[in-house]
Amino acid sequence: MAAFAAYTIIGLSLGGIFSLAALGIVLIYRTTGVLNFAHGAMGMFSTFIAWQVFYGWSHPFWPGWLSTFLAVLAGLIFAAGMGLFLEFAVFRWVRSREPVVKAVITIGVLLALQSAASLIWKNNQYHLPIYLAPQQWVWVVPVADVPIGANSVAIIVVALALAFGLGAFLRYTSFGRAMRAVSDSPTSASLWGVPVGKVGAVSWMLGSLVAALAAILITPFINFDTTSLTLLIIDALAAALIGGLVSLPLTVLGGFILGLLETYPTIWIQSIGFPRLVALVVILAVLIVRNPRGFSVAAK
Repeated sequence: MAAFAAYTIIGLSLGGIFSLAALGIVLIYRTTGVLNFAHGAMGMFSTFIAWQVFYGWSHPFWPGWLSTFLAVLAGLIFAAGMGLFLEFAVFRWVRSREPVVKAVITIGVLLALQSAASLIWKNNQYHLPIYLAPQQWVWVVPVADVPIGANSVAIIVVALALAFGLGAFLRYTSFGRAMRAVSDSPTSASLWGVPVGKVGAVSWMLGSLVAALAAILITPFINFDTTSLTLLIIDALAAALIGGLVSLPLTVLGGFILGLLETYPTIWIQSIGFPRLVALVVILAVLIVRNPRGFSVAAK
């Protein structure tokens, strides 16, 4: 019972991270029609910027929370700038091209970011993780006698808060409604005076921010290197497909379900590659079961 509860906590923590990463994919796809295969690589590069600040540039006399705050802030600022640059320099000019063309371009961005990160920080070198909350902050659940780290609680809270925040932003703000209008029909939205270019730029900035945050949060759970962080795209895509690349609530639910599906089998199966296999099976299952037209809302 205690082991099952402990693995449930780990699964929910991972699920929260997958939900965050998937939200970024859905946000970009809904408003620009780009299925961003570079999502994991963008999060990876931003995370290494945060890592560099946390372990390389922080002053030894600074309190731990300040070093963490500055590192995460640096990673998020870089991520927002990278998303804005990619939209202005690349994807704005291919907005009317076929979805497959835009998807192939994102693969090129993925390879460029992966190569650059490998040259700067080395490809297979293990790096120390970044904890959002201090490791020594631990609570014990009385019923199951299971310790819960503050970092796990922070991940779940951040994932849910950001999911509800994005949902409220899209539903109740004027710019959010503009983003929804662009996702329904960019041509009609532009005729009604909606700034389609601005909406696309903000979508890429927000999507990149979410990718960076998810990649930073997952560093305590994996062998932290350029490859493992880039592969976060597999889990994020699986959760996004569960939501049909459209629904934010279903995407969040899919992320938590995926986290549990990847975690529970590790009680009996000790394999590094098994969780990725679970994510791939989920992707294939969703693609087989779902009507392919359900993924074409933003790509028309």
